[in-house]
Amino acid sequence: MSEWVPPERVREEIESSVKCDICFLNADIYRLLEGYLAREEFQAFLQVNKHVHTEYIGYRHVSLNNKHSLLYCENESFRERILSLMVDPRRQLSLNLSDSNITDVSALGGVHTLKLSRCFNITDVSALGGVHTLNLDGCRNITDVSALGGVHTLNLSGCRNITDVSALGGVHTLNLSRSHSITDVSALGRVHTLMLSGCSVITDVSALGGVNTLDLSFCRNITDVSALCGVHTLDLSYCSDITDVSALGGVTTLDLSYCSDITNVSALGGVHTLNLSHCFNITDVSALGGVTTLTLSGNPNITDVSTLCGVHTLNLSGCSNITDVSALGGVHTLNLYYCRNITDVSALGGVNTLNLSHCSNITDVSALGGVNTLNLSFCSDITDVSALGEVHTLNLYYCSNITDVSALGGVNTLNLSFCSDITDVSALGGVHTLNLYYCSNITDVSALGGVNTLNLSDCSNITNVSALGGVHNLNLSHCSNITDVSALGGVHTLNLSHCSNITDVSALGGVHTLNLSSCFNITDVSALGGVHTLNLSHCFNITDVSALGGVHTLNLSHCSNITDVSALGGVHTLTLPKDL
Repeated sequence: MSEWVPPERVREEIESSVKCDICFLNADIYRLLEGYLAREEFQAFLQVNKHVHTEYIGYRHVSLNNKHSLLYCENESFRERILSLMVDPRRQLSLNLSDSNITDVSALGGVHTLKLSRCFNITDVSALGGVHTLNLDGCRNITDVSALGGVHTLNLSGCRNITDVSALGGVHTLNLSRSHSITDVSALGRVHTLMLSGCSVITDVSALGGVNTLDLSFCRNITDVSALCGVHTLDLSYCSDITDVSALGGVTTLDLSYCSDITNVSALGGVHTLNLSHCFNITDVSALGGVTTLTLSGNPNITDVSTLCGVHTLNLSGCSNITDVSALGGVHTLNLYYCRNITDVSALGGVNTLNLSHCSNITDVSALGGVNTLNLSFCSDITDVSALGEVHTLNLYYCSNITDVSALGGVNTLNLSFCSDITDVSALGGVHTLNLYYCSNITDVSALGGVNTLNLSDCSNITNVSALGGVHNLNLSHCSNITDVSALGGVHTLNLSHCSNITDVSALGGVHTLNLSSCFNITDVSALGGVHTLNLSHCFNITDVSALGGVHTLNLSHCSNITDVSALGGVHTLTLPKDL
């Protein structure tokens, strides 16, 4: 037994660990554990239980990790002493025995939350009917669950030998996913949230119309869903034999993705959130203008979207035969990714969030200046972006024919990665977040000192970075021609990895997070002791790390010439070369 520590110190440690006012810890139980466990075990226990949640205000809740849960299970004396200090273990105690070799769970029925996932040796769960939240995921040798009807939240997913679930109609939240032997679910009509995903033998779901949230995804033998009109949230994705969805107009959230035999969706105009992605045989969506959030991605046979102007969030990505989007200017969030036959986007200036990525035939974006968030990545025929200076977030990734970005200084977040013909970025000093990755023809970045987050990775022709000391987050990785970084000591997060010509880093001691990996020519790191997070991996020529004991997180992997790490005992997270 470890040395007894004064209760006052225990209480201070516990209180300092709690981050939320609604979390309560039972100090008496912690003192008991401190006396029972070795000192290092007790500290580990405190660490695990930093954030303990209770839904019962006024009760104190203890959640034991896997190791201490096993002790509770196997040591009767320890268990009785814990229970004697609790008012009501059914509200106060949570155990985690997942992945253990436990076979007998008869003593565990009086707790609030019990995790037994992947406990393959458990067969008898008749004693667990009083548990509030019970996870038996992957306990494949369980066959009889008749005693579990009083459990509030029950996870039996992957319990493939269960066949009879007739006793579980009173469970509030029931997960039977991948329980392949279940055929009859007629008793489960009063379950609030029911997950039957992958229960591929089920054919009759006529009794489930009263379920609030129902997941029947991958139940491929279901054909008749006419009784499910009262379900609030219904997932029928990959139920490929369903053809008639005319009864489902009252469902609030409906997922029919990959139900490829559906052709008629005219009854679904009242659904709030509707997913019809990859329903390849749908051609007519004229009735869906009243849907709030509509996903039609991957449906190449849809051509006419003129009635969808009232949809709030509309996903048409991969609907490659759409050509006319002139009616969609009132949509709030519009995804037209890979709609390659669209050429005219002049009507879309009122859209708030617009994705036109890979719409390679678009050339004119002059009408899109009022869009808030605009993705034009891989629209390689665009050359003129002068009208887009008021866009808040603008993605021009791989728009390789753009050369003039002088009008974009008012953009907040701007991605110009792989725009390799850009040379002049002098107008972009007011951008907050600027990505110039692989803009290899840029040489002068003196105007960018006011940018908050700046990515210049692989801009291999940059040599002078003296103006960038005011940048908060700066990525200069693979800028192999940079030699002088003396001006960068005020940067918060600095990535200089693979800048192989840098030799002097003495000015960087005030950087918070510094990546110098593969900076082969660095030898002296004595000035870096004040850095919080420091990556020196593959810096082969470093030998002396005696000054780095104050670093919080230090990576020295593949620093093969370091032999003495005795000064690094205070480093919180330390990665050493394999031979140390």
